[in-house]
Amino acid sequence: MKLGTSTLGRLTVIGSVLLIIGAGLMDIGAVVGRPLVESLGNACTALAGLGLIALPFGLRASGIGGSSQWIQIGSGTLLFGIQMVSLVDIPGIFTPTKVAAGPTFGPLGLVLLSMSFLLWFAAIHETRSLDGWRKWLFLLAGMWLVLTFPTIQLPFFVTPYGRPAFLLLTGAHGIAMLLIGSIIQERAKTQSTPEALTASLLSHRLAKKYPWKRTSVEKRRCP
Repeated sequence: MKLGTSTLGRLTVIGSVLLIIGAGLMDIGAVVGRPLVESLGNACTALAGLGLIALPFGLRASGIGGSSQWIQIGSGTLLFGIQMVSLVDIPGIFTPTKVAAGPTFGPLGLVLLSMSFLLWFAAIHETRSLDGWRKWLFLLAGMWLVLTFPTIQLPFFVTPYGRPAFLLLTGAHGIAMLLIGSIIQERAKTQSTPEALTASLLSHRLAKKYPWKRTSVEKRRCP
C-alpha cells in the first residue's frame, strides 16, 4: 500500500511527539530516581522510530530537494540515524539501568541525523525548493549537536548523574522533525492542486531530458 504525502507527514509528526515525550520522561526519571518513568520514556522513544521511518519518504514524496544528487544519500543516512536513536532504547524498556549500547550507538545515531539534515540542506539550497525559516531549519538541525555539546551537554557529564540531557539532544531533533513533518503536510496540500500537479510533471520530464540543468519550474517551487 502506497502512503500519500500527507499521511507520511502525519506519521512523522506523531513519531516526533513520541520522541520528545520519551526524551523528557527519561530525563525526569533519572533525576527523580524513578525507573518506571525511565522505562516509559524508553518505550516512547523506541515507538517513535516506527513513525519517523516515514520522514525520509515524506521528504522525497513532497518534492523537497528536487532532483538533487544529495537526497539519496541524505535519505539513507536519515533512515539509519532515526533507527539507531530509537532502537538503542529498547533494552532500557525492561531494565532502565541496562544502557550498555547507549554510549556507542546513541551518539552515532545523532551524528547520522546531523549529517542527514546537512545533506538535505545542501539539496534544498541547490534546488531552492524551500525558502525562509523552512530552509534554515535543516541547517540548524544539522548543526545542533556541534553547537550544543561543548557549551551545554559537556557539563552534564561532570554532574553526579554522569549523563547528558536527552531532552536537549534527542528531544531537540524531535522538535526539528516535528516542524519538518508539518512542512511535508503543507506541501502535500499544494501538490493536490491541478497547477501543482502540472508543474511537477513538467519538472520531472525536463529533469529526465536535461539531468545536468535545474529547471525554471524547480527554481520557483516553494511551500
